[in-house]
Amino acid sequence: FTSELEQYLLLTREENIDLLSATGSYAGAMGYGQFIPSSYRSYAVDFDASGTRDLWNSPMDIIGSVANYFHRHGWTQGEPVAVRAEVTGDAYQPLLELGYKPNTVLHAMRHDGVTPVTEMPDDLEAALIAFEQQDGPEYWLGFNNFYVITRYNHSPLYAMAVYQLSEEIRAAYEAR
Repeated sequence: FTSELEQYLLLTREENIDLLSATGSYAGAMGYGQFIPSSYRSYAVDFDASGTRDLWNSPMDIIGSVANYFHRHGWTQGEPVAVRAEVTGDAYQPLLELGYKPNTVLHAMRHDGVTPVTEMPDDLEAALIAFEQQDGPEYWLGFNNFYVITRYNHSPLYAMAVYQLSEEIRAAYEAR
């Protein structure tokens, strides 16, 4: 807490923010991007060139700052985020315990009964993730960009929701 309070005090001075009027969540995350003070100071950008980094009122700064956070955490433009997978047998079970950071190349996963439903290069590293659904688990392969989303919010459910929403937005945009 004390280190984030220090970061907040520095931030308000640097960005000329009224110390008592800035609003945030109960946990101290501020603005639409929900950055804690240290993240605000480290990753927020003045994307609209207004002279300040405003995560409350500037859509350009908000989007640019989240993009900067992703970039600084290893996002690779054009690389996949996640694909559905089919599993067979039981050899895949230990892969589920390895977390969300890509840890196994697809070639090796195929030997453990994991097959992406979309053709992917065998040398890509992925993490096998199970999402509990009404009719049982749904399996996905999460790549580095999926892991980057989980650095922003550690919940794999959040990361999947962000990814699926982005795909819906892309489809609607391309259909225009």
